[in-house]
Amino acid sequence: MQVACIGGACVDRSYTVRGAALGSSNPAERAPRLFGGVARNVCENLARLGADAALVSAVGNDADGRAMLDELRSCGARIDLIKITQGACDEYAAILDRGDLVVGAADMRAIESFSVDDLLVRWELIAASRFMFIDCNVAGAVLQACLKARDGGAYRVAVDAVSEPKAARLPSRLDGIDLLFMNEGEASAYLGRTGAAEEMATAILAQGTRSIVLTCGERGTICADEAGVSKIPAPDARRVSPTGAGDAMAAGTLWRLLAGDGLR
Repeated sequence: MQVACIGGACVDRSYTVRGAALGSSNPAERAPRLFGGVARNVCENLARLGADAALVSAVGNDADGRAMLDELRSCGARIDLIKITQGACDEYAAILDRGDLVVGAADMRAIESFSVDDLLVRWELIAASRFMFIDCNVAGAVLQACLKARDGGAYRVAVDAVSEPKAARLPSRLDGIDLLFMNEGEASAYLGRTGAAEEMATAILAQGTRSIVLTCGERGTICADEAGVSKIPAPDARRVSPTGAGDAMAAGTLWRLLAGDGLR
């Protein structure tokens, strides 16, 4: 197995409003139901690119959960390491205004039920992967267990901060992480302060991660590792929705690293 993707898998629902007024009922256009979750998105993207990728997650035993598994199976992703829960599938809802996220709400109780014991019964297969991708939807103890075992494994570890609140699940020391994906807001939440993107990337690198990819929206991406800090411009694009954009970038980055490219 090339990549074990550990973390969230949910139903994505999004609503587009024009001139959102929080606290009021806003006329909205509803997008079709899609499947999301950072680890699930990365796993699907990698599978569609041709990688041998497995999702390690918790999925509800309801109609949404069964449909999600069918879609993953159809795109070539491995689903044999998924824990099936007896509750509903996790869900993420996004309110968008002209392509910008106004507010997002996530009910992630299924993946939060995924324990260290659930990890350990799957560990032999997970640890045989070339890359272990972990998102911060998992419980802090699960993340810590993966990082603690890093020294004894041949795999590399990539971590995604997911959101500003969930960036708090990252340990104070980031030793054991080979590649950390986060945006400016998540970096600020982790550090407890704001600053220039390059300065925040350098500060996070000093906490032990071997490299960091810090996204800055239309201003591009900061890439930092022992070779220094680089700014990579973003190509011109028409913004449709931010949902899943960082996940697609993470998957593309891992795909090219597996092929032997350098990070930059």
